Amino acid sequence: MITEDQLPAMAGCAAHTHHGQRLGQVEYVLVDDTTGRPEWVRIIDRTSGLGGVFVPLRQAEWEDGHLVVPYPVALIEQAPCAALDCGNVLSMAEEEQLYRHYGVRDVRDEVNAEGGAGWGIMDRAQAIREGTTGQEHAVSRLRPVQPGR
Repeated sequence: MITEDQLPAMAGCAAHTHHGQRLGQVEYVLVDDTTGRPEWVRIIDRTSGLGGVFVPLRQAEWEDGHLVVPYPVALIEQAPCAALDCGNVLSMAEEEQLYRHYGVRDVRDEVNAEGGAGWGIMDRAQAIREGTTGQEHAVSRLRPVQPGR
């Protein structure tokens, strides 16, 4: 798992699959507004035409100065928002789409599963949950972080 302490070193670093295939370089990271955990990385590669794709950081590793993600190239290239400019944030609806695509459990489910924790204890998360019914396309719980800045 990538930690906040590793973010500065990720500025423009190379991103690879766990099989060593180069994906491109880190453009920016999206950090969860509630937990502070790095959740998504935006990877770009102008030479291959990969205009920008979001990849979950939950099972990613930092190895020898580059990011290693546990997903095959084909899955990453087919990800929602792969060829689109989704802006600097993901809406909750886009994020749910990406979670499904990668087969990753939503962090909100993990927070609720932790003993005694849950949406009611976290003010920001509670406000997001209550304020988004039917509006998930317009609200984000993530904030962009430029690694190294």
